[in-house]
Amino acid sequence: MPKLRRAVVALALTVVSAALLAQDAPGRVEFDVVSIKKNTQPITVPTARPVQRPDGGFSMQRVPIGTLVSRAYPPAVPIDMVGLPEWAMREYYDVSATSSLSRATAEQQTAMLRAMLADRCKLVAHFDKREQPVYDLVIARSDGKLGPNLQPSDVDCDAKAAADRAAAEAARAAGTIPPPPPFPAMNGPAPACSFRVLANSTEGGGTMEMFVRLLRSGAGRLVIDKTGLKGSYRMSLPVNIMALPRPETASDSVPSIFTALQEQLGLKLESSRAMRDVLVIDHIERPSEN
Repeated sequence: MPKLRRAVVALALTVVSAALLAQDAPGRVEFDVVSIKKNTQPITVPTARPVQRPDGGFSMQRVPIGTLVSRAYPPAVPIDMVGLPEWAMREYYDVSATSSLSRATAEQQTAMLRAMLADRCKLVAHFDKREQPVYDLVIARSDGKLGPNLQPSDVDCDAKAAADRAAAEAARAAGTIPPPPPFPAMNGPAPACSFRVLANSTEGGGTMEMFVRLLRSGAGRLVIDKTGLKGSYRMSLPVNIMALPRPETASDSVPSIFTALQEQLGLKLESSRAMRDVLVIDHIERPSEN
């Protein structure tokens, strides 16, 4: 094949490939209108429940910017982010956004939220793999016996979570707002597959995967389930598990989270290290309000 003909064919293939890539590449999606206003009301003032609409728009009251960052970069949570400034979790905002999409996919919702944060907070962030201290949740006793307040449950929380996701997807496909999860009542049993944390008690049920997420705040580190316990469990503790002191500040009257877990549930936390994908905040500013 003559050189000129080969060059023409190569150029044609390049153009076709570029066109195909352009067709496959998702277009940039953004919210049409965004409103962000600082909320300085005391925490005792009731706030409306968050609303996530099928078009990807949403409204949230009294939300920290760090929470919006975690929604934009799942599965990152603010307490694990590197470089997130203190104000991003201590200052609160009322945020609403509208979209012209009829039905937004999960990927489009995330993309619109990232674009909003980049525009209004000048957010620049990236994921990085780093070794960090963690806790392994293990069974305390060598014979495998569990504590008195940890009992197997007949409820299949994995199946319930899958059914809830399917119902939410069906609602979005129908153009309706998915029903919000129920608020745990202040008295009586907690709803199935959920936990209720009050001033002097923690109770509920779920899988160990759900429970280690609850432990994250109280333990001060990521908690990794290494109990080997499958299925769902009911559990209760006569303490606020998210407000218990670390061992160095515990007392006879207020046990540490480590003591409470071992005495009541037959579980314990062991210090360890693990490589993790961590969200690194390169730059963020307070949002421009409107």
